[in-house]
Amino acid sequence: MKVLVVSDTHRKNAWLRQIMEDEAPFDILIHAGDMEADAQIELVQGNYELRIVSGNCDYGNLYPLYQIVKMEERTALVLHGHTYENHYLPINNMEWLVAQAKNKKCDMIIYGHTHVPDYRVLDDGFIILNPGSLTLPRQSGFEKTYAVLEVNGKEVTVTRKNIEE
Repeated sequence: MKVLVVSDTHRKNAWLRQIMEDEAPFDILIHAGDMEADAQIELVQGNYELRIVSGNCDYGNLYPLYQIVKMEERTALVLHGHTYENHYLPINNMEWLVAQAKNKKCDMIIYGHTHVPDYRVLDDGFIILNPGSLTLPRQSGFEKTYAVLEVNGKEVTVTRKNIEE
């Protein structure tokens, strides 16, 4: 199963269209928030499962604040990262968030908000993933990034990719 993971696109649909074309076909598209509503048109057309969560720049209640996403034998808690179940969420408290995810029987967290790519595998195999941002990167080098997951049962290969301008 191929899963395309993006976050923090902030209405910049050209980059989103480009990676969707480059990575097709894929089975699931996960958007970890701060899409902003007009990008929805770009996402609804396709032969894939679409999972979107609201970010702090997604106004209204178009999308849930978090979702549980099943990918073969893996289960991810997907959220933007600014809040979780009505609690302000400082991203530096990842241990608390991992515990919350495990309480929901998840073995992965996918989040956005920071605009900085993050990929970690904990000792027990728990995966933490932030794909970075397609439009406003904040990490050293300022690469526009996203992630591709190849899921085979419980095995997950995560590849962080840059947009070539």
